[in-house]
Amino acid sequence: MRQIFLAIALIVAPVAAFTGFELYTNNAPATAADLGDLSSFKTIIADVQALVSKGDLSAAARRITDYETAWDQAETAIRPLDPNGWNNVDAASDAALKALRQSTPSPDKVSKTLATLMAVLNNPAQPAQ
Repeated sequence: MRQIFLAIALIVAPVAAFTGFELYTNNAPATAADLGDLSSFKTIIADVQALVSKGDLSAAARRITDYETAWDQAETAIRPLDPNGWNNVDAASDAALKALRQSTPSPDKVSKTLATLMAVLNNPAQPAQ
């Protein structure tokens, strides 16, 4: 009889432990972004937005190059964490870069694409709209 109880205990204990762990990890609060800490990118985009709001589109174009360089350098570390989130941010980044680098950039379009990029940086799971 003891052996039956021991066998049951040896089966139930690991199952309970693994089940508890799964429940904990599935109910744990989600991180701000699956891509990790994106605050340095947000800081650069906030700088670009400030330059655009002042009407200095050439300085904004230069500053967004800092963002592009940092984003490209971080790709190998960030992309594997959440490929879909990375693609969402990358698409929004491309739109902002394109808007700012036109021969005659439209301040309204640049502002809109930068706002979209910031929104996607804040929530990479949501694609740019």
